[in-house]
Amino acid sequence: MKKVTNDLKSIATQLSTLAKEIETMAKAFEKTVEPAVPKKKAVRVAKKKIAPTGKTLTPTDQVLSIMKQFKKGITVGTLREKSDLTEKQISNIVHRACKKGTMTRVGRGIYSVYGL
Repeated sequence: MKKVTNDLKSIATQLSTLAKEIETMAKAFEKTVEPAVPKKKAVRVAKKKIAPTGKTLTPTDQVLSIMKQFKKGITVGTLREKSDLTEKQISNIVHRACKKGTMTRVGRGIYSVYGL
């Protein structure tokens, strides 16, 4: 009987030490866990486009300035000779400008910025 009581006492002391260890672990865990606060999302600011300054012209501006020299109109081949652009670039520029209304088609392959 004495043996059983001694065993029970030792089990009780071991349980109490385990309970103390668990309490210290729980306190340490509570310190590390912070309350869940939603983080603010970073606001993106759109970059402002800087207008071209100085003498640099866009290819569209180059084509339009060349076309202004020819009142009756100009062909794509002549535009290609006057500007150092490819035929594909010029045809794209002419197509966009005609769609916008900044130039018109005078005849087959002849375009003008006058007479709008």
